Amino acid sequence: MTDQQPASPGDLLQTWLDHTEDAPPTAVVPLADRTAPLRASHAQQGMWLAQEVAGDDDRALTAPHGYRLTGPLDVDALAAAFGAVLARHEVLRTHFTLEQGQLRQVIAAPSAFALVPEEVADEAELAEMRRAFTREPFDLARDPLLRARLFRLAPDDHVLVAVFHHIANDGWSMDIFHRELAALYAAAVSLPSVTDPDVLADVAELPELAAQYPDYAAWQRALADDEGEHEAALDHWRARLSGAPALLSLPTDRPRPPFRSSIGGRVEHVVPRATSAAVGDLALAQGTTRFAVQFAAFQALLAAWSGQNDLVTGITTANRALPETEPLIGFFVNVLPIRAACTPDEPFADFLARTGRGLIDAYKHDDLPFELLLEKLDLPRSAGHNPLVQVTVASHEELTTPMALPGVTVEHLPPEDLDVQEDLTLYLTSGDQDVRVHLAFRTDLFDRSTIDELGRAYLRLLDSAAAHPSRTLRELTDGTAVPGATRRTGEPVPGTAPETAAGTAPKGPVEELVAEVWSAVLGSGPLHREANFFLCGGTSLAATRVANRLSEETGLRIPVRTIFKHSGLAALAEHLTALIREAAGPPADGPRTAAGPGAGA
Repeated sequence: MTDQQPASPGDLLQTWLDHTEDAPPTAVVPLADRTAPLRASHAQQGMWLAQEVAGDDDRALTAPHGYRLTGPLDVDALAAAFGAVLARHEVLRTHFTLEQGQLRQVIAAPSAFALVPEEVADEAELAEMRRAFTREPFDLARDPLLRARLFRLAPDDHVLVAVFHHIANDGWSMDIFHRELAALYAAAVSLPSVTDPDVLADVAELPELAAQYPDYAAWQRALADDEGEHEAALDHWRARLSGAPALLSLPTDRPRPPFRSSIGGRVEHVVPRATSAAVGDLALAQGTTRFAVQFAAFQALLAAWSGQNDLVTGITTANRALPETEPLIGFFVNVLPIRAACTPDEPFADFLARTGRGLIDAYKHDDLPFELLLEKLDLPRSAGHNPLVQVTVASHEELTTPMALPGVTVEHLPPEDLDVQEDLTLYLTSGDQDVRVHLAFRTDLFDRSTIDELGRAYLRLLDSAAAHPSRTLRELTDGTAVPGATRRTGEPVPGTAPETAAGTAPKGPVEELVAEVWSAVLGSGPLHREANFFLCGGTSLAATRVANRLSEETGLRIPVRTIFKHSGLAALAEHLTALIREAAGPPADGPRTAAGPGAGA
């Protein structure tokens, strides 16, 4: 049925976007009390939890960037510029500690940045050293969140590798980093003996930052602590996501493994200019945005590919509406979970209209952090996939300020390896001439040929939908040759109800301890030894609390990832027993005797 509202959802969407873009931002972030503990932001907590679960295996949490520098490079000036960037942005000098179940930020004082050229013989050795450096894990309890190395092939031929941890970095941040490093390098070249960050920033004409990322995090946490602040947003998302599937069961080439891998691949397609023009014409005709058309087409494709008409797809937003956040390096990106009901016999134009309404509502509630939403929804977690959202869509322009050092030619190098955080991500990139479609995917789930075929199917569907919006979703997808639609190897949607079936009671002091801690954290009744933490309603936040309690009780350091890897009660107790024996021998009075600090799990 055609929407008969006086103003189309597309009109409303465009009006909303225009309003939010044109409205002058209001300064609201106060400076945090630096004598009190500084809590991590919700986004940082999510990244920290992800690393705790994955350990050193998840490279998707780091962002390596390579630059070929050709010409007379002033190494001392480059080192001074790096030091000044770290001095300007506290988040890059931050490490994290867990105190009383809360993640805290600890900010180190600025210091000189060491950047000594390392001689390499040839391109092969460069590739090997570059890959080894980018694969080095971050210790979030000790390490700064930006590290760099400089490799020299010849006097006028260097390769700079800078690696950020995503807990302190996003795409917007890289734009800031490129601008500031270039300006500070130019200032340092003009003042050869000066390394003072404040002096270099003045010469580079970089404005003083009104706030720092820890101030933003404190402000965000204060809002979250005010129960009434996010009430309307929480009500909206609870209503939209009630009964939503926990997993988008895409047809994978291999069974989903029990633990998620971050090893990824990427395919790229260029949207034909005729298709791009048709998308623009449809958006104009319906008063909506090009992104709404592209996103609606992708949702229709996912529904046809998965055979799942009820699905949740995430869209990423920069989340920098506050003026204090615009010039800051840091992790601000938010995820909006967009739920779609894809009715096969519905015309695409009507589905696009509903998509527009969904986007309007989502953008209105963008101020609610995704990690806080997951916490409030109390969703069960799995080590095999991300909660609620496993497929995301991101739309952005090409970087407008690539790094440009005076007197040096800078070439941005592609990464040696590709790491991914989601099962599948669609990137829509608009350049000067073309719109490009990038599909990043997990290689433990999909073959490259499958995703390449999916990309071609998306272009066909987008072209057909833009040219014939009156066709139904079924007609569009039937004629699109959706790849592998009959293949079903993804894991089933996990259960969410607590386990109540009768089972064997816990045996021995360690199993009894685990059952006692689980029950206290989950607020459940007695648990049997066959219980699984996540099928009993466990979440990442609850797993953190369990790990803390067990660490206190045993005297061992129990990382959060231990709860994910040994999610069965009996299995976790067996693992803890082995650790206790290894650390201090079998305790005489049960697991509550401290086994000694420093033991790992």
